[in-house]
Amino acid sequence: MTTTSLRADGPLAVATRNPRYFTPTSGPRAGRAVYLTGSHIWNNLHDGMGPGPEGPAEPEQLDYDAYLRFLTDRGHNFIRLWRWEQFRSQAAGGNYHLNMEPQPWARTGPGTAKDGKPRFDLERFDESFFDRLRDRVIRAGEAGIYVGVMLFDGWALHLSPAPDHVEGHPFHAGNNVNGTSVTSIDDLQVQPLDPTVRDLQAAYVRKVVDTVHDLPNVLWEVANESAGGGAASEEFAKALGMDEPPVWGDSTEWQYWVIDVVKQHEAACGYPVHPIGMTMQFPVAEQTRVNEPLLRSAAEWISPGYDDEIFSNGRHPMSPGEPPSQWFADPPVADGAKVILSDTDHYAPGQGDALWAWKSFLRGHHPILMDFGLIGGLEPAGASPADTGEPPFELYEPARWAMGDTRRYAERLNLIDTQPDRTTASTGYALVNPGSEYLVLEPHGDGRAFTVDLPAGSYAVEWFGVASRDTSTADPRTIDAAGTAEFAAPFGSGPAVLYLRRIG
Repeated sequence: MTTTSLRADGPLAVATRNPRYFTPTSGPRAGRAVYLTGSHIWNNLHDGMGPGPEGPAEPEQLDYDAYLRFLTDRGHNFIRLWRWEQFRSQAAGGNYHLNMEPQPWARTGPGTAKDGKPRFDLERFDESFFDRLRDRVIRAGEAGIYVGVMLFDGWALHLSPAPDHVEGHPFHAGNNVNGTSVTSIDDLQVQPLDPTVRDLQAAYVRKVVDTVHDLPNVLWEVANESAGGGAASEEFAKALGMDEPPVWGDSTEWQYWVIDVVKQHEAACGYPVHPIGMTMQFPVAEQTRVNEPLLRSAAEWISPGYDDEIFSNGRHPMSPGEPPSQWFADPPVADGAKVILSDTDHYAPGQGDALWAWKSFLRGHHPILMDFGLIGGLEPAGASPADTGEPPFELYEPARWAMGDTRRYAERLNLIDTQPDRTTASTGYALVNPGSEYLVLEPHGDGRAFTVDLPAGSYAVEWFGVASRDTSTADPRTIDAAGTAEFAAPFGSGPAVLYLRRIG
């Protein structure tokens, strides 16, 4: 087996001293908190994404080495590695095709699938898919990057344009030689499954685990935005070309089953245990309760969705004129019930800025960015055609650099001993290692003074400009008696971060 630069630290486990973070199970960093952050986009595993509803005969390829350089240049250390289940599909109302290859099953024929290529034999794996998966996880590890291996996708199975949301799937009738026929997401992700479908899925999951179980930089993710037993809004139905909003089943029990399959296979084979995650379901019957199935699950980490009261009754933070979700504008404090990978994909798709990254970090989350700026490539490419809706690459640069900046501070702090706190600083944003370290965000950027509650002692003072990315060191501050100390950023304008470290 090929070794990686992360092997010495072993797989991750939830840190017992601070369950908001992971820690390596062995090696020199065992017991230290691991903070994860990074940009991701749909085609970072498969080939076949590009503008327009139709794709070329040879699917477009992502330069994976360039993607890794893009991430490491910005200080990122996490990839959400996308699984796209269709070999023919679209997104954004047909602005993009996602005809994703390779798929896990061999294309043997006889007969042709919907894309004119040989039909799938669902009892034979395509080893090139699993070879690619292993290779990409290894190369990420060599770059110091952890990988969330997504096992299934839900969003594209019910919320991408018809008919290929189902007819572009290998399990649809006419696309395979095995007689397997699914007609909706319910046939793939709502219990009880047809035994044949269940067995095919379980075999695939075990094959994925067998492929990368020995690599220390692996996390699992069950699925992206599978249905939660709700109906899409009329707005969504119209965008998908449907006459009326459909109602889908609830994938919760199926996702719990996938978690069990992974955990049982790791245990039966004596494999290292890797953390598994469950992410927001959509749509759900009650939006304000969207995160409850995640919290009840056996998953070690979760990516929550918007649960704001204002978005009940079918409202959505993506709709014109709606305010942002709290998860973007003023994130709740992580209570340690689960490790939280806070993904803009689930509450602010298409958005992302530097303040979001810092606010999420200081509330005990791990911010990751659904980076639509990478749809057109890994570097600035000029203006995009208006009909694609493709955001410019530069739009997300502040968020990308800020994620790396938060990681650098996370690695300077004794993060395992910190707690997110709303009250220690008058700004409401602080990571606190009481009596030792204080990291405070002043989010307004108008030069106003703010206060920090500190015990007596002397503190080294460092300032960081969120937008300018400038660092400034001030004279140490001595607090003679425990109480409130006042500070003001030296930059004049722009949000700022204050880092206080006890000295002497």
